Amino acid sequence: MREFASTLSTGKPVHYEYDPEGDLLEIVFRRAEATGAVELTESIILRFDLATSEPLSLSLIGFSRLIRPAKYGMQHFRLLADEWPDELREKVSAMLHSAPLNDFLQVGSYTPRRARRPIPLAAIKQPQALAQFV
Repeated sequence: MREFASTLSTGKPVHYEYDPEGDLLEIVFRRAEATGAVELTESIILRFDLATSEPLSLSLIGFSRLIRPAKYGMQHFRLLADEWPDELREKVSAMLHSAPLNDFLQVGSYTPRRARRPIPLAAIKQPQALAQFV
């Protein structure tokens, strides 16, 4: 296990725990017991305090694959928003658009030509900066 620490744009500390054997990067914003969790994508899990909607950590599973450059810029991953419980959807969306999550994830959408609604997507911001942990 490799551990690192730094400071976020907000001035708050952040801790990184990388497990090379499992290729898992855990980004810890605050050490506390999570009372809520959602699978943002097939490889990104958000843990948070349900009462305050405070993000506690992000788990990036298959981390080296997630930060691999794509042919045409950043890789984007489908957000599993349809699978989030109705009572959490707004909370999770608000967290994704606020610090500290928006320091690490960029959220957007894509609307295929004949789609009825947009497909929500996320990309890892500055993957080359995070690559130092691998």
